[in-house]
Amino acid sequence: MPSSVIPLSLLALGMIVGLFVKFPPASIAISILLYILILLVGIVLGREGASLKIGDLKIPILTLIGTLASGIIISPVVGLPVNVSAAISAGLGWYTLAGPLITKACGAKIGIIAFISNLLREMITLTMARTISERIGCDSLAASGAAPCMDTLLPFIAQVCDHNGTMKSFISGLVLTIIAPLLIPLLLSL
Repeated sequence: MPSSVIPLSLLALGMIVGLFVKFPPASIAISILLYILILLVGIVLGREGASLKIGDLKIPILTLIGTLASGIIISPVVGLPVNVSAAISAGLGWYTLAGPLITKACGAKIGIIAFISNLLREMITLTMARTISERIGCDSLAASGAAPCMDTLLPFIAQVCDHNGTMKSFISGLVLTIIAPLLIPLLLSL
């Protein structure tokens, strides 16, 4: 429980501080810290002898298939064209990519839906990380988080999964991060 409460509390505190203090280089600092985080996780994984197997690619492949299928199935329920609903789901949790890309192609209303749905994917994974890893497994946690598993969700995954699960989550997130910016415009063009 504290592993999800502390980050959410810090996020809320940061949002409150952000209302009153303007700190323009914050986005640069965030990028640098994320790169340092990825480097440190890589060092830990290397020290612990983690290795990648070709079978580890099943997580991003199945995540992509399940995510797109969900977008297609939900399309008539939410009243969106199938390709737009699939494109929203193809954000794979990368809300800062999905929101702007879909806004540009479909307008602000659909862009906001893309942003919020992908943000919710990451937030739900963050708050449920321990429960998902303990009850279903670390592969399911990687699937739940999708693209953010290679950066923003990685420290939380490393807390609840062993080094092998962390490595598979990172690789899954990396593969899905490469796919998302290619897949969203492709689906929107259909």
